[in-house]
Amino acid sequence: MHRKIIPAILIIAAIVTSCSAGKTMKFTKTELFFGLSVPDGTKVTAQQFQAFSDTVIAKSFSEGSTIFDAKGQWLGNNGVLVSEDTKVVMVLNKMTPETSRKIDEIREKYKKYFKQEAVLRIDAKVKGAF
Repeated sequence: MHRKIIPAILIIAAIVTSCSAGKTMKFTKTELFFGLSVPDGTKVTAQQFQAFSDTVIAKSFSEGSTIFDAKGQWLGNNGVLVSEDTKVVMVLNKMTPETSRKIDEIREKYKKYFKQEAVLRIDAKVKGAF
């Protein structure tokens, strides 16, 4: 029994020390706002968004992301105020030109797939620790 526990403890210790536990690091926090209303009056379903997340978002944010529900309002190109359910994707990243390009590809794919006028993107410099 002890022979199995000791290697496990050594592995956990190695992971913790390599992750710089508690050390503050600089990141870019990117938030993407995906409206769920489609111009034909239908909604992007939970299954459709999950499939988009699994096949598009996860490929660009392989280290992880957080997705939460929100309610949004914005003024459409036609001058009509739109209120809709929204999915917000938040990710911490080390922003590079390649990362920025991948984020914009996600936005463009969502607009194309679900006939959206826009996907809001917010980037902010933040500090965080794990």
